Amino acid sequence: MINKDNEVERKKTETITFRLVSSLLEELKKETELEKTNLNSLVSKILLNHVQWERYERKAGLLPMTKPFVKHAINTMTDKQIINLAQKIEKEAFRNIMIFTKGGHSLSEFVEILRSWLNVAWMQHYIEKKENSYSFIVQHDLGKKWSLYVKTMISELSHDVLGQEMEVKTTGSTISIMFTSK
Repeated sequence: MINKDNEVERKKTETITFRLVSSLLEELKKETELEKTNLNSLVSKILLNHVQWERYERKAGLLPMTKPFVKHAINTMTDKQIINLAQKIEKEAFRNIMIFTKGGHSLSEFVEILRSWLNVAWMQHYIEKKENSYSFIVQHDLGKKWSLYVKTMISELSHDVLGQEMEVKTTGSTISIMFTSK
C-alpha cells in the first residue's frame, strides 16, 4: 500500500511451507508467467481474495453471474426499476454484507468492501486516497444502466450507512466516486 508521501508501508510477513499437488503447482506457475508476477505474489493475492470476500459469498447469498447475463438483465429494466432495485433490495443486502464481513460501517470499511467487490467482479478500478478523501474510478463495459445501478446503490449506502453524501459521475462505461471523510 502506498501512502500520500508515496512511501511503501511495510507489512509484517512470515514464511510458511505448504505441500501442494504437483499439477496444482504447475498450473499456478503457468498463471504467474501469464500475469508476469511471481508465485508468492499470486498465492498471496489468492489467499487475500479468499479472506476478504470468498469466505463470505455463500453466507451472504451472493451468486456468480456471467457478464452477458447481467448486462442483458439490467438493460431490460427501466431506469425507475433499476433505481428501485438499488434503493430497496440491493442496498439492504450490501449493508448486511458490510456488517457481516467487517462488523461495522466506517468509511474505511465501506471503501474496503467496495474495493473487494470491484476486485471479485473483475471491474477495472483505480483508487486514490488523499488526506481526508477517497476517489474511485471504475471502468466497466456494462452500459449506462449499470452505471445508474451502481451510482444509486453506492449513493444510498453512503447516505444511509455512513450518514454522508458523496459525489458520483457516470458515463456508459465509467463511474467516478468521491468520498470525503468527516
